Amino acid sequence: MIRRKVTKGMLNENPYEKWNQFIDLLAMEEYSDLTQTQKVAQLCFLYDSEVQNGGHLQYFLNRGTKFVRESITALQSIGANSQAKILTKAFNIFNTMELKRIDDVHEYIELEEEGKFLQLDLEYYQIEPTMDGLLEQYLEKYEMDFILVEY
Repeated sequence: MIRRKVTKGMLNENPYEKWNQFIDLLAMEEYSDLTQTQKVAQLCFLYDSEVQNGGHLQYFLNRGTKFVRESITALQSIGANSQAKILTKAFNIFNTMELKRIDDVHEYIELEEEGKFLQLDLEYYQIEPTMDGLLEQYLEKYEMDFILVEY
């Protein structure tokens, strides 16, 4: 099992070190190397990161659709039911789109300006609790699956 090591000294210097190491694990490790508990968190984190950075279009263009169903299940399992419903709607829209290869940022902007995901993106940004809050709760519940505290 891949876990991040945190020392008591690190925690004294930075009370957010567990969170930082949790995010590092989710962002840097390969999906195939993670436990099921870790995969749930990674799928939720990657979905939220992409949508927060560039909306659902960016999520689908960067991540594809291979893990969408697993992501929806992961979202539901951490209590992100509203986010799961939005991802389901966005996935249905994406599946109806005729996509051509996007070679540069201008082509991406043109596609984004069509606004197919705009309403869903705006809804997503308003959801409470946020993904950060839900992932914090998940980390508290499963901390030993992500962090090894050395004293």
